[in-house]
Amino acid sequence: MKRVSGVIIGMAVALLLSQVWSSSDSEDTVTILAAASLGPALEEIERQLEAEFDGIDVRVVTNGSGALRAQINHGSPADIFLAASVDDVDRLQIPILERDMFLHNELWLVTPKGKPCAETWDDLNTCARIVIGDPINVPAGRYAKVALEGEDVWEEVEPRVMFAQNVRQVLTLIEQGDANAGFVYKTELTTAIESIQSVPFEATGAISYPAVRLTHDPYVRDIYARLFDDEIQAHFLAKGFSK
Repeated sequence: MKRVSGVIIGMAVALLLSQVWSSSDSEDTVTILAAASLGPALEEIERQLEAEFDGIDVRVVTNGSGALRAQINHGSPADIFLAASVDDVDRLQIPILERDMFLHNELWLVTPKGKPCAETWDDLNTCARIVIGDPINVPAGRYAKVALEGEDVWEEVEPRVMFAQNVRQVLTLIEQGDANAGFVYKTELTTAIESIQSVPFEATGAISYPAVRLTHDPYVRDIYARLFDDEIQAHFLAKGFSK
């Protein structure tokens, strides 16, 4: 089975570490590690929180949830962790001070624009290159693999599957035509790709985004609570997430 270059992944992890460690230099920094699928929606929220909390530097670092969980377990600073799976929070090896359900999502089969190679998510026989997130570190990849295994088609398509380091990279490979089909979240759907079909909840199980607070600082508690305010939640819902 093919993987997106290990060199690229290694560089991404090194970049993640440099981002996170550099953010810990100031006592007035709140570091939020977030699933890659939350990245676009969090960009605006990051600016809003910095405007509201004067003097606080809010740093958002995104990647596959499994990679972020591993970095936290290896000592990388993190005040808040927004994961795309319950499993990655369950596998944290440090104390969790608060834990709440944050959002939910939905998995979709997509293809390059105007070039559909399949009519349904469980019929990928004519798709030469299929891209999913690496199931080890990327919840979207795990959800896709579970769904395909449930339909007894995983063994058939596995030789044509390549892995990406996060769901945003899956989207890029589809947009560029480097893969014929792939699985991304509903929140990744754009007019630059062909949105073929949603994968039923019964096939993937709940796609849940838990949030956890990992440090005691008062401003971290305040920002964590702010993420659940109706105004900010409405921003995420407008991006395609659900409660």
